[in-house]
Parts: sequence; C-alpha cells; structure tokens
Amino acid sequence: MSDERPQRRPKVHSYASDEIEVSWSAGRCIHAAECVRGLPEVFAPGERPWIHPRAGEADAIAEVVERCPTGALHYRRAEGSEERPDTENTIRLAADGPVYLRGALEVRTADGTVVEETRMALCRCGASANKPFCDGSHAESGFEAGTAIAEGAIDEGIEAGPLLLTVRPNGSIGLEGPYRALDSDGTVRVVRAKGSLCRCGASENKPWCDGSHKRIGFVAE
Repeated sequence: MSDERPQRRPKVHSYASDEIEVSWSAGRCIHAAECVRGLPEVFAPGERPWIHPRAGEADAIAEVVERCPTGALHYRRAEGSEERPDTENTIRLAADGPVYLRGALEVRTADGTVVEETRMALCRCGASANKPFCDGSHAESGFEAGTAIAEGAIDEGIEAGPLLLTVRPNGSIGLEGPYRALDSDGTVRVVRAKGSLCRCGASENKPWCDGSHKRIGFVAE
C-alpha cells in the first residue's frame, strides 16, 4: 500500500490553570475518549475551548491525562514537574486499530531525530497521514485485525531501560530495548529486547513484521 496522502505536522494546543498546563496534539488524537470519561467537566469536546483545567484538581487532571493511550495529551505542573514513564515498556493492540505503547519510549525518525515519548499509538493499517502515529485512518480504510498476540519468547532476565523505536523508510518499525507484549486481558505473551512492528497493514503475523511491505511496495518515510 503506497502512501499518497501528504504528511501533516500536528498542531499542539495548550490550556493552563495556576496549577497545571495541559497540552493537546490534534494530530495524535484518535478520540479514545479516556479523558472525557475520566473528567467530563474538564474535557468537554463539544465546547471551544474544549479543555478547562480550572474546572478540576491538578492531581485528578494529571491522572486522567496519563490514561490517554495515544500521547495526544500531556501535562506540566506549575512547579515544573512532568509525567514520568511507566517502569515497564508495554505493547497492546486495539481491535481493528493501532498498536498502543507505554513506557520510556524513544522514537528515531528517518532523518535520525530521536523524540522521547511516554505513550503513543502507532499506525498498523498503513493509511495514516501522520506516520508512524495513528490518525484514525483505520476506520476509513476498513482495516481488520484482532488484539491477540501469539505467544513468543519470554525472557524475564532482560534489564529495565528505554525502548528505542526506529522508523525504517518503506518498512517496519524496529524495536531495541525491553518490552512486554500483552493480550487485551493483560496476559503477557512476549518479553523481548528486539523485534519489528508491521506498519504497512499486510503482515500475516500482526503486529510483527513478516516482510510484506516489500511485496506490496509500501512507501513511507
């Protein structure tokens, strides 16, 4: 599947109270709605502006922001503190949707830039205009893929540390560093320090790459 749609740079909006600043990246938001369910008085998508940090306690807002699975929401406290990553790097799948990752994540893009993240949703349908991140295009493309992860290598001896994700032009996303891949019920299926995630949508071994990007002529930076 070739990528014919232009890439766009997500715009980041900020909303602040005296105690906390919440930032929202529109291009990273796929409307998972964890924020709305958690604090509807603070996160009100039918209003403009839609985030009201003065309507809630800073601790509660921080806790709800950390539930956002895509990394579209982040916060900074007035005293300068920010979100800390989970102690373990984890991978989960959304039904017919993206790969969710949490932890100490580092994304290396095609130009060599490394960006630190704590939460993200990666495209696995191949259609996102904001690759490697999901932009919700799986819903339009009719992408179908379950949440089950086949049982694989379990190496409990892997030391904790950051997980580096390298975006390979026209190919997969390489994983280097400790991670746990979990089924939707929380069962740990894979514990490894290496791997490759499919991002073309054609792998027969999702979420892992099986080289199908070469067969279909996948094009993406």
